[in-house]
Amino acid sequence: MDSETSSHIIQDETSAPAISSSALRSIAPTVQVTKAYDAWWRFASERQRIYYKRLSGEPSPWTDDPVLKQYRFTNAYRAADRVSQYLIRNVIYQEALPQSANEVVFRILLFKLFNRIETWETIARELGTVVLADEPFERINEILEAELSAGRRIYSAAYIMPTAPIRGTGSRKHETHLELLQVMMSDQVGDRLAGTKNMKDG
Repeated sequence: MDSETSSHIIQDETSAPAISSSALRSIAPTVQVTKAYDAWWRFASERQRIYYKRLSGEPSPWTDDPVLKQYRFTNAYRAADRVSQYLIRNVIYQEALPQSANEVVFRILLFKLFNRIETWETIARELGTVVLADEPFERINEILEAELSAGRRIYSAAYIMPTAPIRGTGSRKHETHLELLQVMMSDQVGDRLAGTKNMKDG
């Protein structure tokens, strides 16, 4: 990820300083702060500093913290991860694809169900364009079946996706996910989300 892209997605480290527990209590006295709060902020802040040092090309080690130096951790911001960067650049803000709320939400959910760049690229290559209006669910299922038959993975190992609780004829996990996605899109979930005013409504 280049620094220009990063600046659009992630706040500069000086713009969002860690808030100490005492400062937080003065701002929001009803908030219950646990003992882990300050430790969490220190960890997140140092992890973000490491990210900026790597992004600017500084040589390692990027920290004196023995734990962060030895072990790998996810970025402080999900948007900074490689797969999320791909999702942002190549799936969400893809100018060649329709930009209506339903179409964008369809692409996001289809990508995130599998969370695997190679799976998305296979679907996109075989379909030509990934467009909800083309009603591509049956074709996507055939593409994924072919991938599995060839012994290739279609899901990321980053997290486990359970089988969707959908009453359908499909017994394979990806079939239940496609069926769930089809139900959601038939319910106009993108337009409905676009019409909400806050996260609670969403």
